[in-house]
Formats: sequence, structure tokens, C-alpha cells
Amino acid sequence: MPPASEPLVRSAKAYSAAMTEFLRDLVRIPSVNGRDPEAALAGRVLQEAQKLGIPCRLEAKDEKRPNALATLGEGSAGFALIAHMDTVAEGNTDRWTHAPFAGEIEGGRLFGRGAADNKAGIACGLYTLALLRDQGLLDLARQKVLLACVADEESGACSSLGVRHLLDQNLLPVGSAIYTYTSDIVCTGHRGLLRLEVKAEGQSVHAGALEWHRRRHGVNAVTGLADLLLRLENLTIPAIAPPGFEKLGCTITPGTQFSGGIYESIVPDAATAVVDIRLLPGQDSAGVLAEVDRLLAEVEGSRRGLRLSYTIKVNIPGASVPTNHPLVTLAQDYTERFTGRRWAAEGAGPANEGYMLISAGIPTLCGFGPTGGKPHAPDEWVQLDSLPVTAAMYAGIIHDYLRKEGGI
Repeated sequence: MPPASEPLVRSAKAYSAAMTEFLRDLVRIPSVNGRDPEAALAGRVLQEAQKLGIPCRLEAKDEKRPNALATLGEGSAGFALIAHMDTVAEGNTDRWTHAPFAGEIEGGRLFGRGAADNKAGIACGLYTLALLRDQGLLDLARQKVLLACVADEESGACSSLGVRHLLDQNLLPVGSAIYTYTSDIVCTGHRGLLRLEVKAEGQSVHAGALEWHRRRHGVNAVTGLADLLLRLENLTIPAIAPPGFEKLGCTITPGTQFSGGIYESIVPDAATAVVDIRLLPGQDSAGVLAEVDRLLAEVEGSRRGLRLSYTIKVNIPGASVPTNHPLVTLAQDYTERFTGRRWAAEGAGPANEGYMLISAGIPTLCGFGPTGGKPHAPDEWVQLDSLPVTAAMYAGIIHDYLRKEGGI
């Protein structure tokens, strides 16, 4: 039988103040990818787990960037909650109305970089383990629940330091998982990511020279690269959307970063740009790269002396679980019971590490958690009263799923 809703939510709400203070501490510890290693944040997770009496340890491929693993139970039937500790940078702080690392609270929301993506998920996950223990919802001898707080997700969801390391070391012995992102859907998967760095090489010359005026000498790498980027912007690549991804498609965003030229009066002989391409689950990146190659050849053919090339920075596949998978329908049941609305089962546009878990045979909700907004933007926030409700939903889902899968 599923646990009774009211006692479970009431017990979770008893932890509301503690969850809020824990989350504030997490937000106040900067963990910007590439700038602030996750060690300090992992240490704070370890401290909170010890306070709650939940076994927790650090596991690292890089000692400065450890993962924190909290474990409840000793059994072979396992379930994992996954949350990443790193964040993107805060950007221009003048655009924030709340300091990005202060954990300020206003109108029932906690603001700060990482509040929604993904530190609220850490708080919900750890207190879910406490709730499972307190309510006796886990058979500790036969079942096991893990909270994996992982490093380096924001580098492109392809890092060897976090989820990949834990999988390679057989440290996620589980049959199913939830990635604890803020959401208002039951996320069945995510699109893939193909990220290219494109390089244009031309020929420099003085911008005032007669040779340039008569086009006898000089090749403008910047305008050549811009020509390619505009063609990529107008490129449409058809792809079949699997169930849950009907609202999404293959998206090409040229020039998310751009640089070129060395001096105001010199025709630029080099330019580079990053191209961000989002792929549907099942879509082959090779077909997309063939289209990119075709456009490169077209631009080079129309601009004598221009050379274009690219390197692949990230190439990860999309992934999904069926919209009628038992984990999906169970999560929908709990949203209906605990929030009064049955959340839609849909795929997400941004990529994450869910594909690593799914490809390892671990059915995963690639985003299901508390209410929040503005990830990767100023004034990122999470709704505080959604934290205990989320922990209660996690606890109920885990209890029911493990009983069903284990035949208990």
C-alpha cells in the first residue's frame, strides 16, 4: 500500500526549516564550474548527512572535485537520487536584484545561483533519505537508496568526474533513478547536444591598402565565418520526435560564442565561433555533421582563399524512457495526489547526464523536483514550500517503486 499522504507530507514539513537553512548554506558556497571546485560544497553535504545520522562519504576521481554519496539501507534493490553540485557563473551581478550567493529569501522564494539548478535537489534528496528512515518506508536489509551529489555536470554533461566515474566504479548499484532538477513536468528524457568550435582562416592585409580595395590580397575570416553561421541559422534538419518530445525538434544555435580580428585596421585572418546543436533522442549526429560539412564546402567555394574547419567539443546523445514506464506513471500519480495536478510526461530541451544512466540500463527521470525558475539566469529561484512536498513525493515514489520491483 502507498504511504498515507497527509502523515508523509506532515512529517516532511517538520523538516522545512532545516531544509531551508541547508539550502541557504549550499547557495552561499560558490561552486561555479571552472572556478570554484566542489570540495567545499561536498563537505557541507557530508556535514548535514552526519547531523541527520545518514551514512555519507566522499568519492573522487579528482580530490579537489569529489562526489558526495549518502546511503540508506544495505539491500540489493536500489534507487538513486542524483543532483549535481556545480553551477554556471553568476554573470553580471548588476542584473541581479538579489545577491547571487547570499541565499536571500523574499515572497516564499529563495534566490541565488544554483538554487534551482541543482542545489534545491540536493536538499530535497538528503531529507528524503531522512524521511524514508523516520517513516519506516524502507526495508533496510533488502533495499538501498542513494543520494549522489556529483561534480562537473555543467561542463557539458560529459564529464568523467561525476556520474560517469560513479558508474565506472560500480558505485550506483541501482535499478532506477531520479535527477532532482526543479520542474513542473515528469521529465522522461532530454535532447542530445552536439557542440562545435568552428574556425575560419583567411589572409590579413591593411584595411586601407589598394590591394584590399581591389580584392587582390586579403581574405576576411570574420565575414566568411559569419556567412557560415547565417547559413547554419537557416538550416532545417527534420527529425522524428519520440513520445514526450512532440514540442521539441533539432535546434541549431550558431555563434553562442564568437571571436575574431587582431586590430582595428587589419582585415581579420582568423575567427572562431561555437555552434550549439540540440538533437532529439535517436537522432544520429553523423547526419547533422554531414550537413555542416556541406555548408562549409559551399562557403569555401564562394569565398576564394577562405578555409573553414571545426572540432567537436561535446557530442552526447539524447535519451528517454517510455512515457508509460512504471516510474513515470508512478511519479504522475504522486504529483496528482500531492499537488492536485497530474504533471505531464515530457522530454526536456537542455541536456543532462540522464543519458549516462539510461544507457547503463537504469531507467531515469531526467528532471523531477521542486518548483523553481530562471536557471542559468539572474535571480534564479526556488519555491521554499515545494521542498518538503518534493521530499514527500520522492519518498512515496521510492517506497512504491521498490516494493513493486522487489515483489514485496
